[in-house]
Amino acid sequence: MKSWLMRAVLVFSIIAPTIHAKEWQEWYDFKAVYMTSQGRIIDGSDPRLITTSEGQSYAMFFALVANDRDAFDRLYNWTQQHLAQGDLTAYLPAWLWGRTNHGYGVIDDNSASDSDLWIAYTLIEAGRLWQDDYYQNVGYLLAKRILKEETVEFAQGNTQLLPGKQGFTAKGKVKLNPSYVPMPLLAAFAAHDSKGRWQSLQRSSQKLLLSSQARGVSPDWLLYDGESISYDRDTTDIGNYNAIRSYLWAGMMPTEMIGHQLLVDSLAPFANQALVQGYAPLNTYAQSGKMEKQGPIGFDAALLPLLTFYAPTDITDKWANRVRENLVTDRNDEYYNNVLALFGLGWYDHQYRFNAQGELLVPWAEKGEQ
Repeated sequence: MKSWLMRAVLVFSIIAPTIHAKEWQEWYDFKAVYMTSQGRIIDGSDPRLITTSEGQSYAMFFALVANDRDAFDRLYNWTQQHLAQGDLTAYLPAWLWGRTNHGYGVIDDNSASDSDLWIAYTLIEAGRLWQDDYYQNVGYLLAKRILKEETVEFAQGNTQLLPGKQGFTAKGKVKLNPSYVPMPLLAAFAAHDSKGRWQSLQRSSQKLLLSSQARGVSPDWLLYDGESISYDRDTTDIGNYNAIRSYLWAGMMPTEMIGHQLLVDSLAPFANQALVQGYAPLNTYAQSGKMEKQGPIGFDAALLPLLTFYAPTDITDKWANRVRENLVTDRNDEYYNNVLALFGLGWYDHQYRFNAQGELLVPWAEKGEQ
């Protein structure tokens, strides 16, 4: 762990305003490979050529960051028409769409709450940044539906985000995914919450994250009964492809955001192990803290924001350059590595940041470009 002085210097360099980011070429490269002209993101690693609500939500966020209004509109329209029965204010989007035995269509109509959060947040921020009341209103209505259909309240002040609208409760416990609660997004919803439900979700999510990360690593999934975390044969304590986002979201929190210091400190073992061995671990085990094997290059990209709190700039610059050199960007079967890289490298390159209230900060808005 670094000294307080070194940590303060690092934090200052992280939060100092930067409004000179170049055009986000990495987004346009991603769009050329993964996005159709209609606004559908295709994950070519699956033979069904799937589209997920996650992919649509992330791409909408990236398009907003890049001030790419045309791509944003197409992504939104495709998502609404094909995943939400034509109305995002009335239906949560289906999480999986692709090739079926009868052509193309919805494969699984259950929702994915993390994707829904990203869509609602991005619509609200698009409305604010582009001064578009329609997008902002749809975002608020979708957020209201998330609270109604995708949360569970165990007791007053203990609200948790279910992974989807159905299938995650049994025998007095719920199955939860820690990576589904990006704290910058919850901070944004809580900042405009007059009834306290988003604030409850923000506080409860932070408490659950800290409990699940007690050994310095995050699990993919866990069981929760309102008081304690547990695991079983089906829901084990392993963390890998879901959990990597927990480190990403924590690293992107600004220092002034509620819970920042606690969450960053709780993940120090993972960050320090990555720095020692020169790459992000693939598998972790939440009950023991054990880490093993080497994660893919997207894991290294996702870890960049968190590493800025534990390593000097010359080390993180080398880390970022290694990611750029090894990331495969010209094939459509590297979807997840590329979205993790857009998040991690985009944040590192100051293409976007969040303020303490969760609002999106982008260079083109600071310069007054609409």
